[in-house]
Amino acid sequence: MGGLNGAPLNLAGDWVPCRKFEWYNNNLGRHSARANQSHTRMTYDSSGLAYGKVGEFAIETRVLQIAPSQFTATSRVPHGWGFGWFADDGNLTLLSDGVLHVTFPSNGIVEYWERDGPKAPQVAQPTPVAVAQPTPVVAQPTPVAVAYALPMAHSMSGSSVRPLAYAIPSPSAPPAKDLRNVRVVVRRIDTPSALGSLEDLAFHWGVCVGDGDCYEVNGSMVVFGPKGVVAANSPIVARLTPTHLSQYAGWCDLGKLTDKEDGEIVAFTRSWIGSHPVYRIMGPNCQTYAEDLYTFLTGENLPFRKSALRLADKLGGAGGGHGVVEEHPNMTWF
Repeated sequence: MGGLNGAPLNLAGDWVPCRKFEWYNNNLGRHSARANQSHTRMTYDSSGLAYGKVGEFAIETRVLQIAPSQFTATSRVPHGWGFGWFADDGNLTLLSDGVLHVTFPSNGIVEYWERDGPKAPQVAQPTPVAVAQPTPVVAQPTPVAVAYALPMAHSMSGSSVRPLAYAIPSPSAPPAKDLRNVRVVVRRIDTPSALGSLEDLAFHWGVCVGDGDCYEVNGSMVVFGPKGVVAANSPIVARLTPTHLSQYAGWCDLGKLTDKEDGEIVAFTRSWIGSHPVYRIMGPNCQTYAEDLYTFLTGENLPFRKSALRLADKLGGAGGGHGVVEEHPNMTWF
């Protein structure tokens, strides 16, 4: 099982803690102390299912890949101490040095893991989507004389297809997909007077693709897009109207483009809703969906801390931040 983007997983094997003093969570007990316990380790199989122990807790985690080296995850305690705990807003990133960065913002969890045993070769980060329109290249017909030298190709069904020796020369390559801008759109959820000192945490996130096609999830775990409801896990839908830029207070343009088409966004969203069935205030929520969709479209995480981790910062943990969306220099208010 490759994940939401169909790509093969690359996490199989045993993982042990690293950067142990940076471990943190909002729950009872020092997470950094758990990182230093010798039995803390996780073992992933090739499908993305992992079992292991983190300190005193037995842990079962399931990950789905949404872009190269980027994953969404669900984790739970299946038995023993802490039985019944779960979190389904996990974000995993395989860093360029081979370290697996794990966060579950709803619980303020921040962890770092490395492969057990000899260090594996460094894993290159995925190349970001180009920021400029590529120059179209027209493929030349394949000469019949070299047809034997062509490598094995793969059909849409996954079966191997070998070019015929006397095949008709191939037509020109299909035109490249159009590239569209990808921006994060935001609006404040509530007024400062209602939230007091926490008012700066309450920002709703969505993703804008192209000139104004916006996607967002609301509290019924219903995703809306430019044509109305895209996917839903609840029969209770508060509205049926499509999204529009006028519903937001501003956007943050990080200069990223995507070649993903509308149908791919719909398919991703429906799969995402299936693996995140319940909306929770601390996550998964609108920010979880927005970052996962952004990652699917661009291959990169957002450089902003979600509200749940920002709350952990205010409470004195989570190891600092990567910035906040409303203060980003590329933020434009409408």
